[in-house]
Amino acid sequence: MLNLILPEIVIAVAAILILLTGFKFKKISGYIALIGILISLILLFAIAVQPINTTADSTAAITIAEGISIFYDVGLLAIVFKFIFLIVGLLAVIASLKYTEKFISAQIFDAYYSLILFAILGMLVVASAADLLTLFVGLEMAAIPAYVLVAIEKTKKGIEGAAKYFLFGAVFSAILLFGISLIYFSTGSLMLDQIGILCLGDDENLKILTFIGVLAIMLGLAYEMSAAPFHFWAPDAYQGAPSPISALLAGASKKMAFVALLKILVVFMVLFKFELSVMLAILAILSMVVGNVLALAQKDVRKMLAYSSIAQVGYILAAIAIFTPLGIAYAIYYIIVHAFMKGGAFIAAGALLFVSDGKIKNYDDYKGLWRTAPITAIAMAAFMLSLAGIVPFGGFTAKILVLVELFVQAMQENLIALILGVVMLITSVISLYYYGRLIKYMWFVEPEGMEHNNDEHGRHNEHKEVTYQKFKEPLAFVIPMFIAVIALIILFYAPPFVEICTNIVELLGVK
Repeated sequence: MLNLILPEIVIAVAAILILLTGFKFKKISGYIALIGILISLILLFAIAVQPINTTADSTAAITIAEGISIFYDVGLLAIVFKFIFLIVGLLAVIASLKYTEKFISAQIFDAYYSLILFAILGMLVVASAADLLTLFVGLEMAAIPAYVLVAIEKTKKGIEGAAKYFLFGAVFSAILLFGISLIYFSTGSLMLDQIGILCLGDDENLKILTFIGVLAIMLGLAYEMSAAPFHFWAPDAYQGAPSPISALLAGASKKMAFVALLKILVVFMVLFKFELSVMLAILAILSMVVGNVLALAQKDVRKMLAYSSIAQVGYILAAIAIFTPLGIAYAIYYIIVHAFMKGGAFIAAGALLFVSDGKIKNYDDYKGLWRTAPITAIAMAAFMLSLAGIVPFGGFTAKILVLVELFVQAMQENLIALILGVVMLITSVISLYYYGRLIKYMWFVEPEGMEHNNDEHGRHNEHKEVTYQKFKEPLAFVIPMFIAVIALIILFYAPPFVEICTNIVELLGVK
């Protein structure tokens, strides 16, 4: 059964190998990380297609050494999220191969790539965690490298973003651990498959303690996924971090928090269904409103993407909050789509920073991008259309499915679903402005130097020819953007993916 953790072992070995060899062969560090992730993906695929003998449900007993065994979740939920983490990590590493040449010191290439791999390793551990302690260790294993990676460019904004991320992260980690301790005190177990049974007793005091523990865990996870009002670290961190790291955080780290949330909710929704539904609905509404309204005011594109990401968290939480099998299935589908939308968008923004030596940051800098960087302009337009929920991209299907389920439940006199549906509809319309604005600047506004030439009588002549610079778009950015766009087009056809998500929900036992 040790083969079930081979993807994690490969990532760990690759990270250690980079640290051992990187001090001398720094330029190959990125390629070692790339090969490690590819091998891990192959091994994960091999695990996904083989039948697995488990001790209970999807939890396998894996013997590490004689007398030492661990319980590891190898079910469909874990497999799907591991694919997300590894694919987004792969896209971030490919983009980093070029991005690091300009913005990261060659002296720390080994640290940069090894930290990325350790962060991915933490995400993989969370996906397969079968107990609360392993879940906490995985969350911290992913978060601690991220604190360093946000500041690794050593810019003022990066250091400020990392400081906020770290300081508030330490507080919420303590809150999360406090919640775990309360649940252990009230149930006497840390195993997720046992806690739900043990807390069904008649002692009301223990139930109250359990509820406080669940609340504390949810607060910790809400911070990690940057749901409002716990989002304050995200805009500065995403703006200040290297763009491939922003892609990793938005495309994978948030998803890690969602998989942890699903594991917790499945256990406790029987006891505290209404209370949890109300709490998630509040987080969803605040995230949708705060994320979209503040995104309107942004001039920096990466900061706009950060606030947009907060809004997208609200859409996913809205689907989860109604606690229906289809709602949770659509939320998982939305998570998959969002990984490619947001990861690709940050990589596209990083590509423009690279080719312009850090000059293309704000909306105004994106004017006429179809002339100066046509491939990136096409990709960024695709990501914006998908985020806005426009055909033919997966973002359209994901948003429509969630909205339909919310209003179906609203027609069954579910007031929470009605409120969530109305707020999601209104905020989605608001988001069209800032997504459409970026597309307008890229495709319908001329770049600097394409000024109109008028004669002395004011008559319009042809464009005064060209002083704009056409950028060379590196393959290291084109490849991940292409993969993300193709994935979004494929995800537009939802049935096979929704079926997988529905199977996950069935295996989780949600009714």
